[in-house]
Amino acid sequence: MNTMTTHDRLETPSGRIHIAEWGRGHPVVMIHGLFTSSASFENLLARLPEGRRGLAIDLPGFGESTPAPGFEPGWKGFARAAIEAADALGLGEFDLVGHSMGGGIAALVASLCPERVRRLVLVDAVALPFDVPLKGRLPLVPVLGEALFKLYGERMFINYFKGDVFFDGARMDREKVLVWYGIFASNRATALAALRATADPSPVARALGGVRSKTLVVWGERDAILTPALGRSLEAAIPGARLHVVPDCGHAPLEERPDEACPPVIAFLGAGD
Repeated sequence: MNTMTTHDRLETPSGRIHIAEWGRGHPVVMIHGLFTSSASFENLLARLPEGRRGLAIDLPGFGESTPAPGFEPGWKGFARAAIEAADALGLGEFDLVGHSMGGGIAALVASLCPERVRRLVLVDAVALPFDVPLKGRLPLVPVLGEALFKLYGERMFINYFKGDVFFDGARMDREKVLVWYGIFASNRATALAALRATADPSPVARALGGVRSKTLVVWGERDAILTPALGRSLEAAIPGARLHVVPDCGHAPLEERPDEACPPVIAFLGAGD
């Protein structure tokens, strides 16, 4: 029977990395998006079949992970941290799932380690340039961004998830989002640095042609942050990739519509043998 365990902050060159683990068997590593944590994969972890080992990581500076002195957030830094976590766990070949910013990181890892990433799942991934709305551009402005992040309170944080991330705000797990807000509020500078360092996904876009893993792109039909057109473009950019669209769903299908989004992911990953 599958059970949830944790590795209390694996020591890596990028920092002390917390990992939530579920089950035993062929490993599938999961990388979360901005402002969230490994908890965003709870629904997928709980649905993994026997013979699969789920490993959801907290990136340095997020969740329960702490960055090493001098760690620089960004596409390359986060990709390196994910590879180091896999190394610390003793993983050879593994599957990889990434959501939002974590999707871009996962794609970059797959391009850097084609011999290790067997299958790749990109969920509403930040992997191609897109039009950022004004409220998303303001934090990128020097000085102004710092001021705005200091004013970014609990209500605004919750409303962002409820109104922007989720299509149906009633499906949002408020308690989980409050935990994420607590992490954000305790280290706003880290969150802002990560936002600024990953605002331009061009480094990921340039690497997509080098992805050799079998790839599934999953997208919310009503994603208000990254339109479904980006999902179709991402499918076309990765050799052999295919797209699965989740109806009536926003930017976080594995959380908003787990009964619809998780089964195709699990079927794609297969038994891992």
